[in-house]
Amino acid sequence: MINNYLDKLVRTEVGFLHRRWSVFKLCACTGLALAIVMAMILVSYLGLSYWVVAVLVLSSVAAYSILRMVTEAIIGRDALIHYHHVIAVILTATVVSWLLRQPVLPYLDVTIIGLGIILFCGRLGCLMVGCCHGRPHNWGVCYREEHAVAGIRPYFVGVRLFPVQCVESLWALGLALVGAAFVLAGRPPGDAFSWYLIAYATGRFCFEFMRGDPARPYLGGFSEAQWTSLVLMCVIVWVELSGPLTFHPWHALATACLMLAMVVVTLARRLRKAAKHLLLHPRHVDEVAQAVEWIANPAAEETAISEEGSVPPVIKIGTTSLGIQISASAIKQGGNCIYHYALSSQTGTISEEIARILAGLILKLKHPCAVNELTKGNRGVFHLLIHPGQTT
Repeated sequence: MINNYLDKLVRTEVGFLHRRWSVFKLCACTGLALAIVMAMILVSYLGLSYWVVAVLVLSSVAAYSILRMVTEAIIGRDALIHYHHVIAVILTATVVSWLLRQPVLPYLDVTIIGLGIILFCGRLGCLMVGCCHGRPHNWGVCYREEHAVAGIRPYFVGVRLFPVQCVESLWALGLALVGAAFVLAGRPPGDAFSWYLIAYATGRFCFEFMRGDPARPYLGGFSEAQWTSLVLMCVIVWVELSGPLTFHPWHALATACLMLAMVVVTLARRLRKAAKHLLLHPRHVDEVAQAVEWIANPAAEETAISEEGSVPPVIKIGTTSLGIQISASAIKQGGNCIYHYALSSQTGTISEEIARILAGLILKLKHPCAVNELTKGNRGVFHLLIHPGQTT
C-alpha cells in the first residue's frame, strides 16, 4: 500500500497556472521561504536585528550560488552537495556576524535551524525527482521514464528503491524543531547549533548505508559524507572544550561512538568472507544493474530457447569490476517464459553466499517477488531460474 502511494506521489513536474513547474525547484523555494519565516520568529523572540538576518540570508544565498558554480567548474557538472553548502553557509554567517559586530552564536542558532528547514523540503524534492536515491529494496519507490530524463539512471527505472530521502527529510525537520524549542526555552546561545550538527551528523552517517546513488567519493569504504560527519562532530566537541560553545558530554560520547562504529564496521567487513559490502556497494550495484539491463532486455528475443531445445546463437556475458560474470537467457515452456541467469567469476569459483547475494540483487532489479530457485552447477557456476508468472 505504501509502495503504491509513493509510486503515485513522485513526479518531476506539476501543472499550476497553465505552466509546468519543476517539483525540485518548488520544494527548494518553499524551504527557503519557510526558513525565512522561522528565522523571523526566532529573531523576534530573541530580540535580534532583522536587518542583520536579511544580510545573512543574502550572503548565504550568494555563498550557495558561488559554491555551486565553483563545484560545477571543478567536476564539470551541476552538483548540489549538502554538506559543502552547510559548511559554506556556517562560515559565511560566522564571518558576517563578526564583521557586523553582532553576537555570533545566536545568529548561528537561527542559521542552522533555517538550514534544517531547507533540507527538510529539499530532500522531499530529491524524493520526487529521484536524486540522492536509496538502494534496491523490497519497500520503497519506483521511478518512471520521466525521472530518467531528470537524471536517474535508466536501468533504475521501475526498480524499487529505498526512500532514504524521505527518512533524512523527516530527521532534519525533527532536529530543526527541537533546535527551535531550545531557542524558545532560553537555552544558552549555540546550544541549538551544536545540537543540530551533532545529531544530524550521527543520523547522516547511518543514512549513508542506505544511499544507492554511485556518483560520490569513497575513502576506506566510507563515503565523503560519513567522513565529513565525523570531522564536523570532532570540530564541535573541540570548540566546546575550548570554550565558545557549552560542553555537553553526550556530544563527545556520540562522537566516540561514531568512531567506534567505523572501526567495528571496518573489522566486520574484513572478517566477512563474502565481502557483502563490496558486492552491494552502490558502484557495484550500478555495474550489476547495467549488466543485467544489457543482457536481459533482449533475452526473450535474441537468446530464447525453443521447446525443441535449440541452442541460442549468442549468449551475452556482463562482467563487473569485481570479476563477477552474469549471463542470461529465456527458456520457453508452453506459454510461459522462464528466465535463466548464470553467475560465475573471472577469478575462480564463487561461494553460495556470494551467489545468494547476487541473486537477491538481480531479483530486486528485474524480477521482484517472482518465484525463483538457485542451484549450483559445474565449474563453480550458479544458476538462477526465475518464473515471472508466479509470485511469492
